[in-house]
Formats: sequence, C-alpha cells, structure tokens
Amino acid sequence: MQIFSGACLFFIAVVMLAYVPGKLLLVVLRRRLVPLEDVTLACFLGLVLSGLIYWLITYAHQSRFFLLWPLATTATFVWYFVSKRRRLCESMEASAVELRDRSSIVLAGIIALGIAVLAFLPFYYTNLTLRPDGKMRAYPVPDVVLHIALANELTHTVPPQAPHFSGHPLSYHYGMDVAVAMFANAAHLSTPDLALRFVPTLLLVLCMLSVFCFSRKWLCSGYFGALVVFLVFFGEDLSFVPGLLLGQDLDWSLRYFSVPPAVLPLFYTNPILPGMGLLFAGLLCLQHYLEERSKAWLFLTALVFVALMEVKIFTAAQIMCSLGLAAVLYLFVYRNSELFKVAVCTAALAVPLVWPVLLKNKTEANVVMKFEPGLYISQAMEAIGLKHWSSGWLRFAFVAVPIYLVGTLGLRVIGVPSMFNALFRPNPKSALRFILAVFVVLGLLMALMFSITPAGWTFRYNPVSGTFFVQSKYVAWLFAVEILQTLYRWAVSRGVYSSVAATAITVIAIGLSVPSTLQHFIYWRNPDHFFGNGKPFGKQLQSYDAEILAVTDFLAKHAQPGDPVLCGDEMLAPILSLTNSRVPFGLFAQAAVGQSDYTHRESAVKQFWRDWHLGNFQHEFLREAGVRYIVIRKASEGLPATVPDIIAKVFENSEFAIFEVNRERLNETMQSGG
Repeated sequence: MQIFSGACLFFIAVVMLAYVPGKLLLVVLRRRLVPLEDVTLACFLGLVLSGLIYWLITYAHQSRFFLLWPLATTATFVWYFVSKRRRLCESMEASAVELRDRSSIVLAGIIALGIAVLAFLPFYYTNLTLRPDGKMRAYPVPDVVLHIALANELTHTVPPQAPHFSGHPLSYHYGMDVAVAMFANAAHLSTPDLALRFVPTLLLVLCMLSVFCFSRKWLCSGYFGALVVFLVFFGEDLSFVPGLLLGQDLDWSLRYFSVPPAVLPLFYTNPILPGMGLLFAGLLCLQHYLEERSKAWLFLTALVFVALMEVKIFTAAQIMCSLGLAAVLYLFVYRNSELFKVAVCTAALAVPLVWPVLLKNKTEANVVMKFEPGLYISQAMEAIGLKHWSSGWLRFAFVAVPIYLVGTLGLRVIGVPSMFNALFRPNPKSALRFILAVFVVLGLLMALMFSITPAGWTFRYNPVSGTFFVQSKYVAWLFAVEILQTLYRWAVSRGVYSSVAATAITVIAIGLSVPSTLQHFIYWRNPDHFFGNGKPFGKQLQSYDAEILAVTDFLAKHAQPGDPVLCGDEMLAPILSLTNSRVPFGLFAQAAVGQSDYTHRESAVKQFWRDWHLGNFQHEFLREAGVRYIVIRKASEGLPATVPDIIAKVFENSEFAIFEVNRERLNETMQSGG
C-alpha cells in the first residue's frame, strides 16, 4: 500500500515537474507535434527546466521555495488550456488516432517487457525493501550505492561533494541524481524508492519513447521504429557462440569481448539510460530543425544536447564531436550553414558547463587519455582461445580485428556498408545520416584506440572507453534496421506476404540478438554471481539486519546532512544509501581523485584502524577527513581500552558502537600538539 501511494504521488510529481513545464516551453515556442513526440519532448524538456531551477534554488540555499515552481507552472498550464479548449480537444483527438496505430501496441508491449526486466533484476524494485523478518533486502552493487549517495548529497547541498571521499568536490556528472533529489524534496519520497523504483521506471519509459519517436520518423515506419527500440534495449552481440561452445558460467559478453554488454548500463542504475533518451530527443529536435529551419528547433536542439552534458558527459562529447565534424564539412563543402549554427549555439550554451569540468578534472580526479590500441581485441582473442591470431600486425589487422568487430557488433554488422556509404559519400541532403555514421565510428575508434582513466591508474576493464563503444552500438541499430527494412520491402515486392516477411525478419533479428541478453539477465539475477569472495564486487552483504538498520536509523536522525562517518567496509553501503552522511573513503573513491590522493587517504585509513586497536588515535586524519562519527563493529574493530576526551560513545547495540568526534576539542588538541 505504501508503494502504491508513493507511486501515485510520484506520478503527480512527474506531471507537475516534467510534463507541465516542458509542454509550456513547447507552447511558448509554438511547436506543435504529434502526441507521442509531444509528450516525450515535453517530459524531457520539463525535467531539464525543473532540474535547473532546483539546482539554482538549492545553490542559493533557498530550497524551501522550490515548490513555488511546480505550483506556478501548473496554474499557468491550467489557465492556458482552459482558455484554449479547442486546442486541447484537437490534441486529445490526435492522441486517439495515434493510439489506434498498431505499432503503438507493439511499443507498449516492449515498454512492459522493459518494466518486467526491472522487476526481475534484484537491484531494482526489491532492493532495499524490508522482509517479513525485519531484515532489509540489499544488493549493494557499486552503481546503486553511488547514485543513491549522490541523490542524498544533492537533497541538501549544491554543488555536491564526493559522498564516498569526504572533503573533495564531485568530479562526475550528476544530472540523473538531481532529478532524484528534486522529486525527493518536492514529493517527500525516499531516495531509495526514487532511485531504485520510480525514477528508473520513468527514465526507461521516456528513453524507449524517445528512441521510438526518432526511429519512426527516420524509417517512416512505426513497426520498424518499434523494432529499433526492442533491439536497442534487448539486442546484444554474438558472445553466445563462444559461450555455448565453451560452456563457461560467466557473463558471456563481458567475458569474451571485454566491453560491457550494451544492455548492462541500460538496466544497471547508470546515467547512460537518461543519456540515451536525451540523445535521441536531441536528434529528434535536430531532425525537425533540418526540415523546418526554425530558430525554435535550433534552440531546443542546443538545449537538449547541452543538458546531456550534465547527465552523461561521454555521450555529449561523442555527439558534439560528431556534430562539429559534420558542421565543418557541410559548411565548407556544401556551403550549408545549418549544422554550423547548431554547433555554435550548442557550444555557446555549453561553455559555462565545460569550463568548470575541465578545471575540476585538473584539480581532482585528473582523468587522462592514453593511446593503447587493440587492448580489448587482444583480451578477447585470449578469452576465446585465439590468442595466437592477435600476434603480428598482419594477423591482428586482418583476422583478430574482423573477428572482434563481427562478434561484438553482432547483427548490427549488416548496417556497416550503409554506415560507410553515409560517411564517405555524403550529399547535401544527408547531414543527419553523416552525423550518425560519425557518431558510431568515432565511438568505436575511441574505445579500441584509447584508455581513459584517472591519472596513475591502469585497469584491465576501462569503463569510460567501454561507454563510447556501447553508445555506438545503440545508434548502429538504426543502420542495421534500415537494411532489414530494405530486405522486407524486397521480399514484399517479390510476392511474399507482408505479414510473413515481417515475421521472418523479426524472428531472425531476435534469434541473432537476444540469446546473449537472456544469459546476461539470468546471470545477473543470481546474487551469488556478484557477491562473495572472488566475485566482481567482493564480499558484500545480501541483507541488512536489525543491528545495521539501528545504526543507519541513528545516523539518519542525529547526524547533520553531509557529516562524514568513518566505518568499516561492510558499513559503507548502508551508510551511503540509507543516510545523508558521507564517508571519508569508500566505493568509487578511485575515480573521485588522482592516485596520489587516493593512496594517501587509503594509507591514513589503514593507519587509523591499526592505531585504534592499539589504543592510539590519529587526530590529524580525523581533522583532515572532517570525521564526525566513528562506527565500529565490536567483533572486528573492537572498543578502545580508554576513550579520549575528543570522542564520546553516543550509540551501542550488540554488534556496533558509534562514537561522536568533538571537533572543538579535536582542534584544541591539534593546536596544543597533543
């Protein structure tokens, strides 16, 4: 019942904070769209506008006034449509016509399937919910904990600090988490409910609608547009071939091709989900602009692409580079300045966001790009038992690279000729095709030629360059489905029944694309695959008992928002996800700062606990990290023999104890040299 009431409240909040402001912007700019495009763009634009207003108000420490925004926009919306009853009736009639299109039924089925996957995976709907025995189900995979912690941080401070590395500002895009914090403050819903249940469902639906609207317009077909949506979200590579042959109980795509499965980030609490939604929404706006040459569409295209920077900066970088290359080509070769206008407008709006990112990167995580060609390919050849084919540049170039690209692209590979045709034979009317082709090829080259990591770090799996790869794989489906559509038309022209041709093509596409996806979902459904010794995420709890929940309840009630809490590894996830507190050192700390800062903090934490066991206290570390509370498990850290006057025990149960640091006495002790 509580979830149902929360869902109703969230729906109302979505209408007031997403649809209404976005619809008003479209009305002000006099943009009239078919209903599905109208709802999709309105919701994305509304989330961008409301997120910006929330950020500005919270930055000014006036968050108590944020509710005036949805109230004002809703009142304006009601007044406008009451005074324009005729237009409202026309919109409802158009919606009824669109709903009668059978492709909308197919799309609804795909959306329902996506929601069913969220319910199936253990780190969404059932995560952080109470069981009948009073324990809390917990699947604290790092991305889940990270984004709940970021949302908790954004409920009380803007710009946020790194919740997992206290004392350092966050050097990571957090637009998705702003939406969670905004709904939490406006609707008084918990951040776990929003981050794991309500917001992922909203973003999944909006992203699917965005992909469908663009693909339908691109392909001039609702059915093939729906097929693009299905393949983007559920289409995978050919890793099932070595998977079935070798019979290994691992995530096939990740094991054999080193880059993450394309479906993983879409169903893994990752900002690539809203990022892809915004990307296709921006492409839809660009599509309208190239058709109408309207200043309104120019502004909306730039606005969406710039907002993309705050949601998924790597997606924004990829599309902006593609847009920039296309703008230069079409300006100087075809004397067409339309793309150049879009690029300039986007760049002008992006400067205030790009400059702080560059400065923060230099002073904090210092992410660097290194030329490391063929790293993924060599790893893949070794994994599938063809390591000898990657030795020597001839074998590598003419055997290893084709095998890798065909294997990891899967059915998408049929669109490569069309993609290259768009890339190397552009014409004045194919600007958007050229941009999409550049986007795909650029992402593949970035992933296969470079590694992108914080300075000083080297990882076998590089998540950033892998992101460029999967982004390209999503867009590559457009070219592949275009070929399937051509095949369908050829079959129909040869006398094959349209229903038979459509069914055969769909079955073939699903048969070649879904096996690896099914294995991926089944694999990640079992928590034993990612919890426990030797597993990807180490040994973590699968439930929080009453003792742990008592600790987090105490901190939630007594700690001030943002107070750093020093604790053992097993308490990092509960504290970050169930309270507004930070921790001095924890999950994703490696990506928060450079290697030297990380190593210094890691050594300081280890030294603190070593001295704790000996009855000594590292005063300098407590002040440097700003620690306010110390949480210890009695069985591991143990209670100190003597408690100094700088800390006081404020909570204790059978397993844990909490000590509060007296900062005034700590400073006095440090000044006196004690």
